[in-house]
Amino acid sequence: MKRFKDLEACIALLKGLQARGDVEPEQKRNIEVAINEAKRLRRKKDADSCDVYACVRKITESLLSAFLK
Repeated sequence: MKRFKDLEACIALLKGLQARGDVEPEQKRNIEVAINEAKRLRRKKDADSCDVYACVRKITESLLSAFLK
């Protein structure tokens, strides 16, 4: 997938969130899953809308499980 500034900004925000001191270890793991999924999407050269939607779903599920417990 082509490098988009928005995707890079999302990864940077997630890394900043992960680095905060008030984040628990389980939350850090879930945030790491979201970061890895965003990076995987960034590396795809020919990502279609189905790939993008699947990545967004995994990122959303990961972040929701991190912060809704």
